[in-house]
Amino acid sequence: MILNATRSSLLMIVLLVSVALATDAAARDNGQYTNVDPAIRKWIEGLKDKTGQGCCATADGHPAEYEWDIAGNHYKVRIEGQWFDVPAEAVIDEPNRLGYATVWYWWTFGLDGQKTYHIRCFLPGPGG
Repeated sequence: MILNATRSSLLMIVLLVSVALATDAAARDNGQYTNVDPAIRKWIEGLKDKTGQGCCATADGHPAEYEWDIAGNHYKVRIEGQWFDVPAEAVIDEPNRLGYATVWYWWTFGLDGQKTYHIRCFLPGPGG
């Protein structure tokens, strides 16, 4: 009985640490966006997906200028060499003020060590 409780506690700790690391790892502004116009920065921070959830900040978005495509009636985006379908609710329909496609995503690690990507928002680029 004690062994099962210890195993469950250890499993919960590993899960919580994984979530914390994934959340922290996705949002880094190391000064690479210091030249972004404050009006554009504010606009980005106000972007929401179709469910009303915010896309996050400038530093959380990843340019996808050459890493996106339209397949059939939906968008696809390439993240770390793999293609992923963009969920319909993640597509931002308003005009793109950045001028290039951007994807906001985060990742988690499963107990098996597999990295799973979650697309929060996608802002199509020119021609999208």
